[in-house]
Amino acid sequence: MAEQTSTIATAPKMGFWKRNWKVCVYCFIASFAATAFGFDQGTGGGFLAMQQWLKDFGYYDSEEGVYSITAGSTTAMNGTLCGSAFLAALASGRIGSQFGRKIGLILCGAAGLIGSGISMIPHYGALIVGKVFIGISMGFAGNFAITYWSETAPAQIRGLIVIMYQFNINLPNFIGACVDQGTYLRTDRWSYRIPLFVTMFPPLVLVTLVWLIPESPRWLVTRDKYSEARTSLVKIRGKYARDDELDAEMKEVIAFTELERSLDASTSYRECFSGTNRRRTLIGMLCMGGQHMQGIAFISGYSTYFFSLIGFNDAFVITVIINACQVAAVIFAFIAVRFIGRRILLIVGAGVCAASMFLFAIVAQAAPGSDAANKCIVAFICIYVFSFAATWGSIGPIVTGEVPSNRLRSKTVSCALSTNWFGALLVITSIPYLINKDYANLGTKVGFIFGPLATIVFVLAIFFLPETKDRSLEEIDEMFINRVSTRKFKSYICTKEAAGVDIMGKAGVIEVEDVKKV
Repeated sequence: MAEQTSTIATAPKMGFWKRNWKVCVYCFIASFAATAFGFDQGTGGGFLAMQQWLKDFGYYDSEEGVYSITAGSTTAMNGTLCGSAFLAALASGRIGSQFGRKIGLILCGAAGLIGSGISMIPHYGALIVGKVFIGISMGFAGNFAITYWSETAPAQIRGLIVIMYQFNINLPNFIGACVDQGTYLRTDRWSYRIPLFVTMFPPLVLVTLVWLIPESPRWLVTRDKYSEARTSLVKIRGKYARDDELDAEMKEVIAFTELERSLDASTSYRECFSGTNRRRTLIGMLCMGGQHMQGIAFISGYSTYFFSLIGFNDAFVITVIINACQVAAVIFAFIAVRFIGRRILLIVGAGVCAASMFLFAIVAQAAPGSDAANKCIVAFICIYVFSFAATWGSIGPIVTGEVPSNRLRSKTVSCALSTNWFGALLVITSIPYLINKDYANLGTKVGFIFGPLATIVFVLAIFFLPETKDRSLEEIDEMFINRVSTRKFKSYICTKEAAGVDIMGKAGVIEVEDVKKV
């Protein structure tokens, strides 16, 4: 068992948080990428129920005597956002591999600022252009934030830090919904411009402070910049880190990076689906793509609109309550990930989400329109969002950042996030047609669509998601290269001897002893 704990996770004699406060600050700065994402989610959904926003971007419904927006316009707006996020997520892999994580975070913040500013112009064409930039910001946010956190945080707190991705989506989501609640009754354009100004704050903080954070040492190693990597590592680990600890960490990172090079000559997207990397990539795609199979894009993007359509008078208030449940769930996840781990949380979370979708649809059909049914619908959706945010929303990004190889991490995360955004694109562009009374008019019956899909995710999680809690990235590397089975990840004793098969089918064993002197 002595080998099970990596040199990277050497237990310090002094207080752990005193030693690692700097990396927490750097990761907090990077987290503003996700915060911008959260504010846009929280405010954007409420715009669909604001009369002034509908007046500027929709049409006047003479029959109902109110301003409205067509399903086609809604689909085009959200489809543009998801489509640009999908393309940005694809591009982020190459950008991250070539130029590093800091450059990606800067681009993320700049795109968010531009997008929110353009969205204030009262013209539908400007709104679409704004959605393009906001989508680019969202697509970049996941890759560069998750990758940076995974590569810089110590193994003991990596899970806690990466959960900031979901926390910094859900808390701003909640705040954004509260801002909408406070402005939606205004009869001027400030009803939606005030929320947009709030949305501009996180990317402004990001582009201002990102210059203070060091580049990822692991990325610098992949570019053979060993001296710069050690300088960056010293800055991240702080003045209390001993030279022997820093040397040991550098040697281990370099050794496993060279091992990956010997097994995989290329760092192309094609390599993500070759050899042992295929398994890593598919796990990441399940963690991120599986989110939308469970219906989270429906809940996060159309909750206010959905509740309005099925007759809730206090749709905004209910949306605020749901967002509050998400924030509470992430706080729970901060505790659970340290004591329970990744695998069991993801399995249980998918099961609860599937059951919640089925139950809210069944209850709604059993007693349509009744007060009791409406309360049950809200209750089951609250259970759903708590379960999702505490598990797949919080834990999925952790596993996605942990499982890739060092050389392919940015591209593997890019593939996973592209799957996520492609799933969001499918759901968000179809939901208006599924729930709108002028089209399929499914209403609460959409639960019968996402319930079975969430069940499929539940089964896949059981068979394919490994336990990576408290493992260094190099230990996880060793287990994948040695083809350790999913259920043996938790008990496997790492030996720092990695046996693998390269893309030509040649087997070999590489001892982690002779590494470059730094």
